[in-house]
Amino acid sequence: MSMLNPTKTCVFSEVKARLTLDGAPLKNVKVIRRWEWHKPKHDEATTDANGYVTFPSIYESSITRLLPAEIVIGQQLSVELAGEDRVFWTSAKREAQKNSEYGGADFNVSCELNNEEVLIEDYRSMIVTMCKLEK
Repeated sequence: MSMLNPTKTCVFSEVKARLTLDGAPLKNVKVIRRWEWHKPKHDEATTDANGYVTFPSIYESSITRLLPAEIVIGQQLSVELAGEDRVFWTSAKREAQKNSEYGGADFNVSCELNNEEVLIEDYRSMIVTMCKLEK
């Protein structure tokens, strides 16, 4: 919680992802980032020629941050392939700080969309994903 703005919350940290399908980069495809704290919101970006996409951190403020209540922010990343919305990363953010999705590490992932989804329980919230954290 910021001392200057105690209601400020990072609802989705900066995301850097590389998307591949059968090892080949997904070029010029739409990626949708969704989050829900008090109401559903989303933004979109397009992968580059090498399959990379980046989203900036998103901050919101709410008076509920002044109450003794747990934060739960639903998060999701998906890609539009052949007219279908394909989810490749899902979690629930439970801390207000930037980069809390991966315990303080930068949100920098590589995602092979033909991988099986895995459940990651190493952080404060479970993550269901096809992605691997780049260190």
